[in-house]
Formats: sequence, C-alpha cells, structure tokens
Amino acid sequence: MSDDLNRIELPSPAKVNLMLSVHGKREDGFHALTSLVVALDFGDRLVIRRSEASVDCLRCSDPTVPTGEANLIMKAAAAFRVRLGQDAFFEFDLDKRIPMGAGLGGGSSNASVALRGMNALLDEPLNHAELLELAATLGSDCPFFIDSKPALMRGRGEIIEPLEPPTAAMLAGRRVALFRPGFGVETAWAYGQLASGAPASYESEVSAKERCQRFLHADGSINDLLFNSFEAPVGRKYLAIPTLLDELRALGLACLMSGSGSCCFVLLDDLTVSVSKIQEICRNAWGDSVFWVETSIC
Repeated sequence: MSDDLNRIELPSPAKVNLMLSVHGKREDGFHALTSLVVALDFGDRLVIRRSEASVDCLRCSDPTVPTGEANLIMKAAAAFRVRLGQDAFFEFDLDKRIPMGAGLGGGSSNASVALRGMNALLDEPLNHAELLELAATLGSDCPFFIDSKPALMRGRGEIIEPLEPPTAAMLAGRRVALFRPGFGVETAWAYGQLASGAPASYESEVSAKERCQRFLHADGSINDLLFNSFEAPVGRKYLAIPTLLDELRALGLACLMSGSGSCCFVLLDDLTVSVSKIQEICRNAWGDSVFWVETSIC
C-alpha cells in the first residue's frame, strides 16, 4: 500500500453497530455501552505523506468537510506528535465517501487510520497497545478502527474484545445495504435525548449481555442481535426513520439504524424481496436523493 518511504495509502472503513445498547451515564460524563461492531468494505481512503513544513495539512475531496484543527485527523496528528515527543508533521489527502452525521464512524475511522499510517511512516515507534490508548483519547469509536475486526465494545467504547474466529468468519462477507436520508443526526444531541429520557431510555447491561451471549453461542440468529438504544429517541424527532424501518420489517427484512443515526442498514442475505425492491421502497420514502450503498462486512 506504500508507494515510497514517505507516503502510504490506507482504506478507512465505515462501520455498523449490529447491536448498540447504552446503559447510562458514567461518573466521567461518558455513557456506558455494550455494542457489537463490524467494519465494512465501503469507506474512505486516506493518503498520508511526511511533510517538510512545520505544520500539518489536510485536503478533502468533499468541500463540506472541515479541514482545520477541529477535524479528528488533525487532532490525531497533534496527539501523535505529543506522544512521540518530537516534531513530525504530515500531509493528509482524504477521499471522502462516508457521509457525515450518519452513525457510520467516518470521523473516528479517519482518525485511527491516520494514527496507524503516521506510525507506519515512522517505523512503528508506538506499539499496538499504545495506539489503542492514544485512539481512545480521540473518541469512543476510535479504538475499534485500529484493527477494524468484528468486536464487542464495552465501557465507553475503549474496551475492545475481538470476536472468536468462527464467529467473525460467519459474519465476514455478509451483504449489507446502507441507506441514509438527506439529513444527519448530531451525536451529542442523540446522547442528550437518551439522558433526558433516563432511566427508561437506557437498557440494562444484563439485558445486553444476554442478547450477545445468545448470538455468540449460536442459540440465536443475527436478526435476534439487532438492537439500537438510539432508534426510539432519534425516531421521535425524525419520523421518516422509524416509518421506513417499520415498512421494511413488515416485509420480514432485518434492518436497523446504525450508531446514533441517521444512516440505516438492511442485511441482504436470505431476502424475502429483491434488492431493487428495497431500494425502490427507500427512494419512495426518502426521495431520489437518498444515499444508497451495497457493500459487505469485512
């Protein structure tokens, strides 16, 4: 993937939460959660180069993406430099395909892939554990994207437990369609809705653990795993989301809102209707501008 010693190009995958159970606020202000997360073959691409200038630079194919210090890639570069204890600056070129505010982890993926790329360009000064620790300082989803392997996430997202190889192999290659309306959902707002509806808006850790165990021990199917604590509170404001999901579920389709929204997904194996019919239903519900991508779990 590397053209020379000063350049590396890496995929920056999207993710979906096959289960996202939020349990409540922790003392540190973050939310405790249990989630089963998988990365997708669909995503962005990030090119990283060593820079001779004493400043980081980010360019993006999407002009609506902020490229200043608030961008997680730029934050990752700054954090990496502090941990390294020496001046090292980088240029980033981001080919952006993951929509913002979709709940697909695009920003977190970009940041973690940037950490991996910068570390590779400098001959791996940070070990795997240090990369995970540094990623956790950038955001709750970031540690997952250091490896991007199917995993169970706990804590505030920083505790990553890769799935056993047979379970990961069972998920790998499963086809998924992503569909998103013409609006995003702010993550902070979505968590605020959960907090304002407490305690009824939260699910117990015990319930989440039981659901995971049924799936992981093959007593249940992947359809039984699908759950998202955000779906109800987000759906109360954005009625277009539950209306469409209810229509798809009435046809026997396994679908869910991913993350804090607004992107949703449907599993395309063992369909009761054709993929073209599902796409038609989504376009009829959300308009011709609906974001639609067919991909698979990687």
